[in-house]
Parts: sequence; C-alpha cells; structure tokens
Amino acid sequence: MLRFALFTVVLSLASLGSAGAVPEQWTSQSNPEFGFSFSYPKTMFSQVPGERPSFHYFASTDTASKFLVGAWDNRNGTTPEEFKRWLVANAGGYDEVTYRPGGRSWFVLSGYRGEQIYYEKVMFSCGGRVANVYAMSYPTAQRARYDSVVERMEDYFRPGRNCR
Repeated sequence: MLRFALFTVVLSLASLGSAGAVPEQWTSQSNPEFGFSFSYPKTMFSQVPGERPSFHYFASTDTASKFLVGAWDNRNGTTPEEFKRWLVANAGGYDEVTYRPGGRSWFVLSGYRGEQIYYEKVMFSCGGRVANVYAMSYPTAQRARYDSVVERMEDYFRPGRNCR
C-alpha cells in the first residue's frame, strides 16, 4: 500500500511539472553534398538564406539566437588542432573561452562574446578530408531556455560520411 501511495505521489508531481510545458517540435535534415545531419526545434528557428550551399543558417523567431551547420572540403589537410588555433588567432571573439574539449578528430570552443554565449563544434570526417561544423549563439539572459537546446542539437549533429 505504501509503495502504491508513493508511486501515485511521484506520478502526480511529474504530471504537474510537465502540465505547463509545451513540447518543442524537432525536425531533422541532412546535407546531400557532404552528408552531415542535424536536428533542431522548428518552433524556435527558421532557416535564412546563406551564402554557401554547403552551409545552413537559422535564426530564432523571438530572440537574438542563431545557429549554422555546414561542411567543407579540407583540401589543405588542416588538422583539428591547427584549425582551432587558426580560429582563435584570426576569427575574433575567442577572448572568453570557458570550455574547450577536443579529440583526435574534433574540438569544441564555447564561451562568451559580450552578451552572447557561443558553442562551436568542429568534427573532421573521411580521414580528415571533410570538416563539419555546428555553431550556435544565444543571449546570456536566455541561458535557461537554450542550454538544453544546444546540448540536444550537439548530440544529434553527425558528420558526413560522403567520402568521395
């Protein structure tokens, strides 16, 4: 009897916690040229025209949040470590890096740019011949809303395997 009562209380609390939450509708896409795939909450972001066909650009509908995913041929054979050093030295805005894990074929740079939080993950595939990137930025004031979105998007971003 005690187990049943405890189960009922836990179930009631769980339903109260989710009663006001609106589930996000997620959609998935893949890039035909490089084969990378990604998912995002379609109720939060809309695709905007980009300059390069191998990159996809998105902006939020209600805040200053944005993300991009893309890939390019790494014809020069740049290593992940070399590319990370180049980004930090040349791209700007990497003064306040708070998170920088990496491995043999990937790295992450995350931190603050003014009032924005950024998260950038670069993964090399096809033996280093293709560089795949997922990058997102969002207002620091919206951190509670976007941190879990970034995490889920990062989990579902997969590098391409189109190794021509």
